Amino acid sequence: MRIAASTTRGGIDDVITDMFGRAPTFTVVDVENGRIGNYEIIRNENAAASGGAGIATSQLMADRDVDAVLTGMLGPNAYNVLTAAGIKAYRASGMKVSEAIERMLRGELEEITSPSGGKGRGMGRGMGRRL
Repeated sequence: MRIAASTTRGGIDDVITDMFGRAPTFTVVDVENGRIGNYEIIRNENAAASGGAGIATSQLMADRDVDAVLTGMLGPNAYNVLTAAGIKAYRASGMKVSEAIERMLRGELEEITSPSGGKGRGMGRGMGRRL
């Protein structure tokens, strides 16, 4: 099983951020037989995108064969792409990556079953038209 956590610096001792699409890094961990194995830190090139960061980051997770994502919030577009790719998401912001993975494996994390925010728009930086 491959689990990706949205992180600031990366690593299993880093804390999971509330952001998904604009998270600076992702810590991707291989879990075998219920144990944390190898991990890699991926720099999120989509974090600075002017738009579509959630969609592009969700696609990055699918391209990396991730089975689950640990994060805080997911905008509607990111949620839809992850769901279509069969990737489950769990709420774990503020926890260390290693702790969140252990809790997920024990079934103690809340699964994200609907997007945060609303009305079909992402959770970007408010770069839309100002009224």
